[in-house]
Amino acid sequence: MPYSQYTNRYCAVNEEYLKVSDAVSLKLIDFIPEADSPEKPIVVFVAGWISLISGWENVLKQLTPRYRTLYLETREKKSARLPADTTVDFSVGRMSRDIKELLQQKVPLERPFCFVGSSLGSTAILDYLSQNSRQSFNAFLIAPNCEFSFPLWFLLALRFLPAAFYTVIKPAVKWYLREIRLDKNKEPEQVRKYERTLDAAEPKRLKASAWALKDYSLWHKLSKVKTPVLIVGAKSDLLHGVKEMEKMVALMPFARLKIMESNKETHSKKAGEFIAGQIAMEKG
Repeated sequence: MPYSQYTNRYCAVNEEYLKVSDAVSLKLIDFIPEADSPEKPIVVFVAGWISLISGWENVLKQLTPRYRTLYLETREKKSARLPADTTVDFSVGRMSRDIKELLQQKVPLERPFCFVGSSLGSTAILDYLSQNSRQSFNAFLIAPNCEFSFPLWFLLALRFLPAAFYTVIKPAVKWYLREIRLDKNKEPEQVRKYERTLDAAEPKRLKASAWALKDYSLWHKLSKVKTPVLIVGAKSDLLHGVKEMEKMVALMPFARLKIMESNKETHSKKAGEFIAGQIAMEKG
């Protein structure tokens, strides 16, 4: 089974493509545990910007044997199938619509569900929850961003350099993350994770996605999020600041904050057990 490392041997796994309204097809991995039933909640998992599922192995191994889990790979990832000769929208608003269409197609109306997300995936989930749409009973969101701050040199590169130059500027992007935005001494695993995601990125999609994100802001939408939200942050994660997450929690009426020691811990078995335990407390 291609996804055996993310679950146990009693879980069925289906890989499919979800076609959404603008003709983009998104890779969807559906983990169905042996004990799944209509009363048990579904976990809708939306990971971060250009991230790889391998980074979530330890979390998924705790969730998928217990709860049906729909792992959605977002449209900027190499796995997405894009229509030819059409300009594709990579905005957060379009991603939140993808989430809405995923629910419409894959989650029965009578079935309880919750969200799990990280980074850009968490942002898209909050954008979705701020709208007058079908709501989850909870959302467990690791390191969401309200804004996406790119350095000026990166914005100039996006504006003036073709996507083919990505291989030329990629070492500079890695240097910026390693030396400026990440703690390479305390979090070498995080550095390696981001470098792997940059290596796996598709240059044209990366450029289009970054350009779509540069002016986005979630701040004015947070007060509209009425779903209970648990934000998970990390003390040593300089890319997703704890102070920003504290401010986010203060703006949402039913939000809480859980701080873990490191980015490694937010991707660990401990984080997976924590989220699974929270779901069990609410829905069994």
